[in-house]
Amino acid sequence: MPRKFFKKLSRQRHHLQTRWYMRPFSFVFGDAAYWSLNRRNVTRAVALGLFIAFLPPPIPHTLVALALSVALRVNIPVTLTAIFITNPVTMVPLYYAAYWSGCYVLGLKPLTALPKMNEHDLLPAFHGPFLEPFILGCLILGLAVAAIGYTILGLTWHLSLVRKFYKRKRLRHQKTRDNVKP
Repeated sequence: MPRKFFKKLSRQRHHLQTRWYMRPFSFVFGDAAYWSLNRRNVTRAVALGLFIAFLPPPIPHTLVALALSVALRVNIPVTLTAIFITNPVTMVPLYYAAYWSGCYVLGLKPLTALPKMNEHDLLPAFHGPFLEPFILGCLILGLAVAAIGYTILGLTWHLSLVRKFYKRKRLRHQKTRDNVKP
């Protein structure tokens, strides 16, 4: 858990709050729920960010992540960090997997080449038999990856807390045992 990184961002919110261009967003900087680093808030933010990352490309991911983070009251920096699972390097494999999974769910055969486009088509990739399986696959993979990310992060966080608890307990027991010996 990169807690130090997010704590540094949390401290910067007070600095950003004083800027004149951030005054319209002062309600976000004043509420600690958007910056807190508890398990419930962070796991929900990661799940939201992973879901938004799989939305189809014409949708502005950053703006959607900001709006939904404010609406759902989850950690904003964690959500914005999680959406960057889709970047120029990973975008093609992730979206191809989304298209393939959409074809599988709909029972269609995946296309091996793009269909011929008309002269008046602005986006040749987003028409014909490609669009429906792609959008369905994006939603399915987004939900699946968000659920898996939420579960894995929640379990990892819980297990790290349990491990720290038992380590403290062992050290405390060891300390009391050492103090008892003459």
